[in-house]
Amino acid sequence: MLENHQRQDLYRFFARIFSYPDHFLIEDLDAEVATVVGLLSAEPPTDDLSPLLSDLQVGYTELFISKHGGVPAPPYGSVYLEEAGQLMGQTTLCVRQAYEGEGLSHEEGGEPPDLISTELEFLYYLVGKEIAALSEDDLSMAHTCRQKQVDFCHTLLQPWVKQFCQRVLQVEGSVPLYRWSAGMLLAFCMQEEELYGVS
Repeated sequence: MLENHQRQDLYRFFARIFSYPDHFLIEDLDAEVATVVGLLSAEPPTDDLSPLLSDLQVGYTELFISKHGGVPAPPYGSVYLEEAGQLMGQTTLCVRQAYEGEGLSHEEGGEPPDLISTELEFLYYLVGKEIAALSEDDLSMAHTCRQKQVDFCHTLLQPWVKQFCQRVLQVEGSVPLYRWSAGMLLAFCMQEEELYGVS
């Protein structure tokens, strides 16, 4: 079973990999991928993971933002959870409320709050709070932080993340890094389900 700091590392990686790529990601990629391989006892990618930033950006855009014929893997929870794939539905508001409950604001005018990378970053934050509480022997706060992780995963992430990952995996010709990362996120989510008792 993964330790909390290892879980936090994985949430950070997946939040970064499913964000629009920048040169910092390219610089850290080899070390980040090696960490994921070690923590999940996974096979390393068989494809070259030294992509050009421009190739990653094009691949990201085609998978998650805009592509002729439709976006293969929309990265927003509401697309999967709302009737008729409505963007910015009731589940989006629930995600925003979860952030606000932690005193976190989500800037208007940017991406919807149920963007996959933002949800994963929120779980990174909650795991960090649990770690901090445990370091101070505040078991009550640690329990509260863990319960918030369980609630968020059970109601707002797990119900759609598998379908999202499967869509990424099914896109032929997409950037290998994204297909590999989707497979790793699926594996990590299965471990989190066991930890949380979520099915």
